[in-house]
Amino acid sequence: MGVRVSPSAPRTELRGIYGDRLKISVSAPPEDNRANHVLVEALAGWLGMRREAISVESGHGSRDKVVAFVGIDEAELRSRLTGLLEAGRH
Repeated sequence: MGVRVSPSAPRTELRGIYGDRLKISVSAPPEDNRANHVLVEALAGWLGMRREAISVESGHGSRDKVVAFVGIDEAELRSRLTGLLEAGRH
């Protein structure tokens, strides 16, 4: 799944859709992989998944990332993400 991350934000929140990606603001700075760590933690919490089941596959040093999920099929992932976006969860 594609994600556009805005680091060093006032708070971590799901912002919506950015092109074909999710847009997520994270409160951590991009240094020392901290923004990626907060991204994974936030996704795990929002989706009700273990953080070990979520990983940043590419784009570690970029705002545009590819995030992989283990133990959930694509239809269920899309359903959960749609619910989060509709609820405006952050």
